[in-house]
Amino acid sequence: MNKEPSLEERLSEDNSQIVTNPGLLGKIAYHSKCFVVDGTGYALYYAPFMAAAEYLCGVKPEEMCTTRTIGAVTSFLTGYAYNLLRQRSAKKIGADIQEGPSLKKKAVDASLGAITMMPTYAPILYLAGASSKVMVITLLIGSAVGGIVGLGYGYVSDKWRTYCGLKPILNK
Repeated sequence: MNKEPSLEERLSEDNSQIVTNPGLLGKIAYHSKCFVVDGTGYALYYAPFMAAAEYLCGVKPEEMCTTRTIGAVTSFLTGYAYNLLRQRSAKKIGADIQEGPSLKKKAVDASLGAITMMPTYAPILYLAGASSKVMVITLLIGSAVGGIVGLGYGYVSDKWRTYCGLKPILNK
């Protein structure tokens, strides 16, 4: 008589092939999770800092509502790409092989925070209807804030990824 294995036997079977070779659906699921986790973390981290910078630069309240709404969507959509850029940049300068905090990791996070701010932030301010003067001031201040706040983003992002069950980008 052919006896079917019990639930305990099925659970104890070797499933290493599933883990090591997830297949196309597994890869799509993994990258989708990364996209959502990184996008959410990026949007939530930068929103209060950018709102404070906009307030200090004289952005009108109605414009700020628009910038923060567009900024949240933009941040969510670009968070995963930003972390991929962090990973590749760190690899180029050897910051990805160092354990714990390092000056190279901080340099990657600060420079990316400052550099990526302008091309994504300028259209947001323009769509919100900010004046040219306010745009210039806010872009300069925003880039500085992006660089300074970027110093902490890597740590927070990697902790968020770990909390959500993903591997950290740099801070292992």
